[in-house]
Amino acid sequence: MKQILFAFLSIIMVNYIYGQTTFYVSTKGSDQNPGTKEKPFATIEKARDATRLLGDKKSGTTIYIKGGTYRFANALELTNADGGTELKPVTYAAVSGEEVIFTGATEIPNKLFVPISDAATLNRIQPELKSKLVSLDLSSLNLNHRNILPDLFNDDGGLLGLFVHGERMPLSRYPNKSYMAMKKVLINGGGQETKNDDWANYYAAGAKEKKVPRPGVFEYRDSRTSRWVNQLDRGVWLKGYWRIPWQNECVRVAAIDTLLHTITLKKPVPGGIGNKYTRPEGNGGEQYWLLNLLEEIDEPGEWAVDFKDNKLYFYPPTPLKQGSITIGDNKSAVIVLNNASNIAIKGITIEQSVLEGISITGGRHNLIAGCTIKNVNKYAVKITGGTHHEVLSCDLYNLGEGGVWLSGGDESVTPRVATRHRVVNNHIHHFSQLVHIYTPAVNAGFTGGGGGGHHTSVGNYVAHNLIHDTPHGAIIYGSWDNVFEYNEIFRMCQVSNDLGAFYSYDLYERSGNNTFAYNFIHNSDDGDGIYFDHDHREMHVYGNVLALNSRGGKRGTAFLFKHGTLAKNHYPLDCYNNIAINCGYGFEFVTIDTTANNWKDNITYRCKVPFEYKYVNATGKEIKQDSTVANGKNIAYNEDPGFVNAGKMDFRLTPNSKVFTDLPNFKPIPMDKIGLFKDAYRKSLPTDASIDRFSNGDNSMSLNQAVLDRGN
Repeated sequence: MKQILFAFLSIIMVNYIYGQTTFYVSTKGSDQNPGTKEKPFATIEKARDATRLLGDKKSGTTIYIKGGTYRFANALELTNADGGTELKPVTYAAVSGEEVIFTGATEIPNKLFVPISDAATLNRIQPELKSKLVSLDLSSLNLNHRNILPDLFNDDGGLLGLFVHGERMPLSRYPNKSYMAMKKVLINGGGQETKNDDWANYYAAGAKEKKVPRPGVFEYRDSRTSRWVNQLDRGVWLKGYWRIPWQNECVRVAAIDTLLHTITLKKPVPGGIGNKYTRPEGNGGEQYWLLNLLEEIDEPGEWAVDFKDNKLYFYPPTPLKQGSITIGDNKSAVIVLNNASNIAIKGITIEQSVLEGISITGGRHNLIAGCTIKNVNKYAVKITGGTHHEVLSCDLYNLGEGGVWLSGGDESVTPRVATRHRVVNNHIHHFSQLVHIYTPAVNAGFTGGGGGGHHTSVGNYVAHNLIHDTPHGAIIYGSWDNVFEYNEIFRMCQVSNDLGAFYSYDLYERSGNNTFAYNFIHNSDDGDGIYFDHDHREMHVYGNVLALNSRGGKRGTAFLFKHGTLAKNHYPLDCYNNIAINCGYGFEFVTIDTTANNWKDNITYRCKVPFEYKYVNATGKEIKQDSTVANGKNIAYNEDPGFVNAGKMDFRLTPNSKVFTDLPNFKPIPMDKIGLFKDAYRKSLPTDASIDRFSNGDNSMSLNQAVLDRGN
């Protein structure tokens, strides 16, 4: 042992004296080794601890990680004892050309999945599938996330994840690709159609006093519901857009009456059930689906947990092979930086976490670069507080929630204190897969759901990201002094509408001075573009190109500015040098002071309603106005004004475009700079074909619900 320790310390001293200190880690190594290239450590934790022994001399240390899969039941935690300096960070990096995977999943031996022989269980399975499903006894495994689902939840319920060859398997669902619809609401469950629509409580018939919320009851349409009656004690859960397309809870069923065709929910859904605009009976089209039930496993890959049997039932998509099945069950994020500073994580794939991929709290100058984060249930990267953290040139996809969560700074002092976090050159796509609403590619200051929410997130920089394919919004924000520029966004709001590529619902006293410049937003036919749903104090919107290719319904506004508290809080808006193409509405302007705004040099092409101007009077009522309320000229074109190739979505303006004659102050928009770029971490860019860049995609899952809060 003394010889090993002496050799270990000698290597540290030699590396420090003659150059940058390095350690190596390999799945084939040993923690009894000195951590050299020839004799690497076996675990990342050992390399971290060895780096700590360097004390103040650890700056510039690099831990090189050789290819392989490294499993973390507990997080790799880095603290203030683990960083270097701003110019010489401590770096954790994959060896060049080798795939390094950090996973929060536990490998499950193939032999533990066995054929189903119990007669009662077989009777629950569709006849043609009885021999194809297998079961896993969870009682034999020490898992953290196999507890029964809550009676009511709006996230993933905290259930474990099942993966085959690193890909997430879908929880059983009925219907597989669409929805059931309520026929008629009998009890709204969060209120009744009396006393000023107080849906938080309800009034007994003829009485004046309020009563607490009660579970909702509705009449169902789908006859398949009768199959689930005998499984209520095991747990039957329905997830639905019970009242509006931006609210999506999962609630346990208390009772099913097959004679009356009614379902009684076990808990009240916030706000009650039934479309909010057609209370009390609803509109007969509120969508919902069933999840996690053995009876509805009917497609390869589907699985369910039976909490009474304490078993997981699974329809394998391919023959099971040793090492191919894992269960996500980690206790925290895969990597946790807790008040750590000056650490760089480069080129690592992080996957299969039931929580975040990386969590950063406090600290400063941490860099996540060239990493791939996928198949995590929460955010890929969550940054809480601290300053100058950066997510650079990463691929973030197949995410249960969103891409990057940003918070920090101080908005209570003057001048405000910025976080200066950066989210740059990232490809973020196919997110919000488990939590379908308000979990965007980037969240910079919005906490909550419909009706708004807020957390402090001051002075972030979000730029050059490619964002696409999500059921709800792309970037949601609030707070102050954020810059969003050169981002490309498409196929957002594929399920829920009344949201945008950029969206906020925030208040005058806690949000403002955000900038939106040179973004390209396109092919999102049921979404809005840059959407300020309440106050939009001192916002700066310029150089953006929006081609939503709207389907022509209630949604599809390129630039949408609501009046919020304008009647009592006067504030200006900069909106100039923007283009709206093939949208339902081009620009919806609203003001209380026609002299304070900078609305000019905007153009539309083939928009149903090019410009709509509204004046808010002292009572808060919107009154439509003509273009004289703008302080400059805005032009609507029905004929091509001189795009390079509008048919191929190339909306650069030719030098002889009539726009430059009609609007002499209009500046060319640098579209060649929008989106991803090549750098040391991103060696190539996705082709148009590989991401189906200019397609509106499959709208089969769209709720396509009318939202009647707007007057248009």
